Amino acid sequence: MFTTKRLAVSKMYARLAPVRALWWQAFMEADAFPSQAQVLRMYAAQYNVMEAAQEIAALAIRTCGGQSMLKSLPLERIYRDSRCGALMLPYTSEIMEDYMSVLTLYDVDEFDDAPGDEHGARTSLWRGAAEMPLAAE
Repeated sequence: MFTTKRLAVSKMYARLAPVRALWWQAFMEADAFPSQAQVLRMYAAQYNVMEAAQEIAALAIRTCGGQSMLKSLPLERIYRDSRCGALMLPYTSEIMEDYMSVLTLYDVDEFDDAPGDEHGARTSLWRGAAEMPLAAE
């Protein structure tokens, strides 16, 4: 009923809409052997969903007031779960940022020679169809 609350709800939707579109694009183009660009979009979708969930939950709490943080109400759990999603291995926000930075700057055959941390997140980075062994081998 208040203009400020209506504006907050519109901000939540405005944040949700592009993230939802990116997520569905990544799912719709899912493939058994994705290209480097498809994988980059998938990582970007994962990262953006993790960050947007926390932002939307925080805005909802701010809109509803401090009492919404009571453990008996769902917003506290939603906010906590949204933050945990971005902090839990193997896909933390920082690891996803590292994956995206490597995929943006280097081709698949340059991953191992790329400067930077030698034992970081990129040791488990997607390698593309060229790196996959054939079933007959």
